[in-house]
Amino acid sequence: IGGVIGASKSLENVILSSNICDSEGVEGEFCQGLAANKSVRSLCLAACRLGDRGACALADGPLQGHPKLEHISLTFNRLELSAARSLAGMLAVNQALRYLDISGNTIGTEGALALVEGVKKNKGRLQKLSVSQNEIKFAGAQAFCRLFMSPEGKSLNFLDLRHNLVPYKGMVDLRKELGKPLDGPEGWMLVFGDRQLLLNR
Repeated sequence: IGGVIGASKSLENVILSSNICDSEGVEGEFCQGLAANKSVRSLCLAACRLGDRGACALADGPLQGHPKLEHISLTFNRLELSAARSLAGMLAVNQALRYLDISGNTIGTEGALALVEGVKKNKGRLQKLSVSQNEIKFAGAQAFCRLFMSPEGKSLNFLDLRHNLVPYKGMVDLRKELGKPLDGPEGWMLVFGDRQLLLNR
C-alpha cells in the first residue's frame, strides 16, 4: 500500500480503518510512501492497533511535513503518553493539518498537557481536535478548556473533550470557568459563536 500511495499523484482519501496491521503495518514502506506523496488530504487509520510505536513512526516521520494532509484519524489505536508527545511535536511543525482525531485512546493527563503545548506551537493552523475518551481527567480537560478560551487557541472551532473521567465537581468548576454554568440551559455542547466545545464527564 505504501508503494501505491507514494506513486499516486491524485489520491486524496486513504481509509484503512479496522485493519489489524499493528505498528509494523505503518513502519517502513508505508511511511516512505506517505512521505513521497503530495496529494493525500485525509488519512483514516482508526482501530488498526498501531500503539505508540506505530503512531510515533507516523508523527516523527511523514506527518511532520506532508504538504496537503488536512485530516488524520487515529482513533481507538491504544495510544498512550509516548504517542501524545510525538503528535505534539508533529503539531509544532506541521503546516497543513486542520483536523486531528485521537478519540478512544489513553493518553492520560500528561499526554493532554503535551498536546496542549503542541497546539500552542502550531500557531493557529489546527482547527478541529478530538481527544474524547482518553482518560485525561480534570487537569487535562482544564488545560484544553483554557487553551480553547485563550488567544493561542482561538483558531480551534471544534474541540471534543467528552468522556474523560472528569468528576462532577470538576465539571461544575470547568463550566463556571467557561462562563457556562452547569445549571444553565446548555447540555454537553457548548457554543461560543461559531465555535463548539463538547464537554461532559
